[in-house]
This record gives sequence, structure tokens and C-alpha cells, in this order.
Amino acid sequence: MVKAIHTHRRVSKFSLTAYTLVLVSLLFMLSFQASAALKITASVNQNPVVQGNSFILEIRANESISASDWDSSPLLADFMVGRTSTNSQTSYINGTKTHITTFTTVLMARNIGSYTIPAFTIEGASTQAIKVNVISSSTASNRGLNNRNIELKVAVPDQTIYIGQQFIYTATLYIAQNTAMQAGNITEPEVPDGSVKQIGKDENASKIINGRRFQTITRKYAITSNTAGPTTITPSRFEGQVSTATRGYRSGPVTPVIIQAKAVSLNILPPPDTYKGEWLVSDFVQVDEELQPSQDSYQQGEPITRTITLTAANVDKSALPELAINWPKTVKIYPDKPQLTSFTQQDNYFSQQVLSFAIIPNQVGELTLPALSIPWFNNKTQQQEWATLPAKTISIVPSENTLPVVNNTSFVNNANNENSDASSILAPASNNSGQPTAESSIWRWLTFMFAGLWVLTSATWFILRRGNQKTINPQVYDATKPDNIWPQLQLALKNNDAQQSNQLLPLWFKQQWPEIKDLQLASLPMSQECQQACQDLLTFSYAKNTASSNWNGQVLLAQLSKLRNSKKAATKSQQPSIKTQLNP
Repeated sequence: MVKAIHTHRRVSKFSLTAYTLVLVSLLFMLSFQASAALKITASVNQNPVVQGNSFILEIRANESISASDWDSSPLLADFMVGRTSTNSQTSYINGTKTHITTFTTVLMARNIGSYTIPAFTIEGASTQAIKVNVISSSTASNRGLNNRNIELKVAVPDQTIYIGQQFIYTATLYIAQNTAMQAGNITEPEVPDGSVKQIGKDENASKIINGRRFQTITRKYAITSNTAGPTTITPSRFEGQVSTATRGYRSGPVTPVIIQAKAVSLNILPPPDTYKGEWLVSDFVQVDEELQPSQDSYQQGEPITRTITLTAANVDKSALPELAINWPKTVKIYPDKPQLTSFTQQDNYFSQQVLSFAIIPNQVGELTLPALSIPWFNNKTQQQEWATLPAKTISIVPSENTLPVVNNTSFVNNANNENSDASSILAPASNNSGQPTAESSIWRWLTFMFAGLWVLTSATWFILRRGNQKTINPQVYDATKPDNIWPQLQLALKNNDAQQSNQLLPLWFKQQWPEIKDLQLASLPMSQECQQACQDLLTFSYAKNTASSNWNGQVLLAQLSKLRNSKKAATKSQQPSIKTQLNP
């Protein structure tokens, strides 16, 4: 009985010890798994780092975590932070599941020095802090570390610039032969209180540097600064993805990169105190003119088109001055809107302003077109100069209205002249006595009779002519003859004959554009000013009040003359040739 009780006590002690050991083992295993799930490491792909070059920060965890769990904002204090990519991998080895999450971020240090990438904590697990040294390009070359596969360089022609002077900022990207660009972009430089504009297209070439072949991509920007004093251009940078081939492989893994060029310091100068006039700085300014039609003399009332072209090198077109011309009072002027263009020629950037004026002379004699002088500052010679257009004298002769089409006004004037001549012939000489005679009374009655018959004849002719002018016989105007309607239309417009002009205008349009079957005013290739002048004629013709004093045909005549001259000169070059070389 005693032995049985003793055995039971030994079994109870053994069970308690076993339970305790199992519990401790389970706690240890759970603690080990928990610590393994929270293991996170951080590393960089290069150290030291060359200034202006990017490097890669990699955060690796052995468990699935979200990108939102990692806060990269502490890096912004010392680095430029690029895009972050996330990669997750899951594998099974001998029945064991393994999961790895990797965050890859592109960083670039702004300045030379020693920087610390801080420790990051995610779900209780932390990385180690990393010290990064940023060295200059010259230091890297001395250490043999500047063997870069991609590089961005910039250049400007001069670091002393005047306000409003446009200069070229050239950015060139160098890509080594064993490196392929998968995607990328070159950002624009930035300048305070100024304008930046890309000019032309990218230029691709190749170059050998220190025995290595590089592919080059060159992009140019036109920059203008509007504030005097020292300034710094925020440089361009390249952001993209490249792959570098290693020995035995055609291509390597794709790596994100950020390459920033060096900053450029400038000294912006104000205009000199001795300069007079509106400020325009350039190294080449030229002004030209052209008269259309080009002939020795012009008729009174005949429109003359004077085109003035101002060309300036390395000047933004918005900086070109407005041209003020003092026209004589003996002409009427109808200006067009200025046309601003820009183009590149011989590796120089040009801006151009084209002004066109329709001139209608009102007096017979010599007409002097005024001279034009434009002040500008030559930044190469550091002297003020003037681009001049000399005065030009042309001859104005009386108008020759000898066209076969009969005009109401001229007919009535001729009739009035004939009547006055007839009256003067029929009227007898007055006697000195002042007493009425029978012969003078008879002549007076004959005069009244002839005058009444003339009035009746004129009224009958006018009524019949208005009825006949409602439709024009198309046989009078042969469409096969080029521009034979223009003289008729020109005379009608000069005489402010709205009815005759309204009938001839569609026929002239049909001659100018025979390929257009359905002539609509809005569809014709002409300027807005010309369309408006045509619309004014149509509005006046179909209005109730048709008094000729309310409509002026000279405006439409000027616009149609410019349209006619532009069609004749359509084959000429749109840009005038540069007649002189740039100043040395």
C-alpha cells in the first residue's frame, strides 16, 4: 500500500517538469519567428559618391510590407529624392516559405560633404544608419573613381550678360558605349525673373573621350534675364533608367539614375547710362523695306503696299520694339497687324517683325516715304548703334480713268458739263442798255425747253440703267482672261460705287480662285481685315440707306490690292536674306 502511493508522486513531478520545458520551447520558437519577420536592412550601391551623380538606397525586409509603411521624408534634408520602386518575391525551399520585399530609391547629394542616411523603423524593426561621403569630380578623377558611364555637362557663351539679352544654354548628355538608356528626360534650367525656352531639336552625335566612345545628346535653350545683379541658373538634370552591360552579357539590369549638371553663375548688367532710346541689345540688327507693286510712278488713289522687316539676332521676339512712323498728311494709311516670327540660321537664333502698310496717296506730285531709325546696343562692340531705313521719294501722277465701263458719277458730271456748254452756246450776249428784248425772251424760253428735255432724258436713262444693272451679262466679263475684272472693280471702288462694286466683287473672286466652286466669304483665303471690308460692302449694299457718303470704297480697295499683291508674290521667300555678316 505504501509503495503504490510513492510511485504516484514520482509520476506527478515528472509531468510538471515536461510541461514546463515544452512551454519554454514554444515561447522561444515564437520569439525567434517574430524577430525574423521584423528583420530590415539598408544599403547603398556606392560610397563615396561623386557630386551631381545619383546613387541607390535599398531597403530590404524578409517579410511582406507595404510601401506606405516606409517614410522617406527624412532624406529630403540632405538629398534629392527620386522615385521609389517596390519589388516583392516569394519562394518555397524544402517546404519553407520565404518572402522578400525591396524598396529602391534614387538619391543625389546637392553639395560636397559628409552626410548620414538616418535609421528607419518599420513595425518595430530598425535599419542601421549609413554615412555617405560626397566628393567633387576632380577629387574622384585623382582617385581613379570618375569612370562614369553617364554624365551631363552644360555651357554658356559668356557669364556677363545684359538685361534682356538672350543667350544660349547648351546641355549635353554623355552616355558610354556599354550603357543603354531605357528611358529618360532632360529637365529645363531655371532662372529667377527670366524666361527659358527650348530652341530646335535634340542633336545626336558620338565622341571619344579618354579613349572611351560616348553617345551624346545635345539640347539648347534660349534664356533671358530681366533683373540686374548676380544670379545663378538652376542647372538641368537627367532623370531616367539605364542598363550597363557587363563582360559576357549584352545588357545588365535596369537602374534608375539622376544626373545633375553644375550650376552656372551669371552677372546681369543694366543698360549703360549713355544709351538713348528704347532698350534693345543684340549683336546684329537689320531693317529692310519692299514696295508693291514695284514701279517708278503711281497713280493718285492707287494703293501702295510698303512692307518693313526688322531682324535681330539673339533677341526674343517679344522684346522687339514697336516701330513708330510719322506719315505725311497727303496719304491715307491702313496698317496690318505686326507679324512676329523666329528662326535659326547659321547656328544663330533670329527674331523678326514684319509690318505691312497700305498707302493711298491723295495728291499729285512727289511723295516722300519717311525714314526709320531704330536704336540698339551692340553687346560685342559695347557701343550704341542705329538700324536705319532712308527716306524714299516716289512720283504720284494723275489717275487715268479711261476704262470702258460707264460710271454713274462720271456720266452725270459729263452730262452737267455738256449742259453748261450748251447753255453757254445758246445764251446771247447781254446788251448794255439792260432793257429786255423779244430776241432775249425767245432765247430764254428755248433754254428752259432744252433744259426740261435734258432733265427728262436723264431721268429716263437713269431708270433704264438701274433696271439693266440688276443683272450683268456674263459675256462682258470673260473669265478666261486673267484678272480682266480688276480694272473695273478698282474704278468702282475709287468712285465709292457700292452697287457696281458689289456686282463685280464675286466675279473677281471667281477669277482669283477658280478651283473653289461654292464661293463663300468665310472660306476664302484672306485676312480678317479684308473679310471685314467685304462684309461692310455687303451690309451697306443690302441696307435700306444706300447713300454713297456712308460707305468708303478706299478701305476695301486697299485690302484687295494687298491681297492681289500677296498672291503675285507667293513664290517669293518669306524671310528676307541676311545681307550682311554678323559683327565680329
